Amino acid sequence: MGTTKYLAQIDVDRAVLEERWDGPETFQDDFAEWFLYAFSPAEGEVFILHREVHHPPAPGYILSVSRSLFSEEAVGRIVKALDIDTARVTHMNAEVCE
Repeated sequence: MGTTKYLAQIDVDRAVLEERWDGPETFQDDFAEWFLYAFSPAEGEVFILHREVHHPPAPGYILSVSRSLFSEEAVGRIVKALDIDTARVTHMNAEVCE
């Protein structure tokens, strides 16, 4: 899958995601347990919505993407592709806003 990088914070309700794509996968790393939804829209592209299971620091999900999707334009395309009317971007990585 390669490396991903934080791109944005997306405000989207977990229940709505579960209704659309069933339950999330879970993943445990050295820091926490995570809910995640992973998508690969094209060869070599990946975006992941993830959220800490027990103590999320903010509402919604973190959006991490592969290098080819690391842009402000891609955030809009990804949110649109989620096809969830209430999904919105609440924070962007400063690197893409420069």
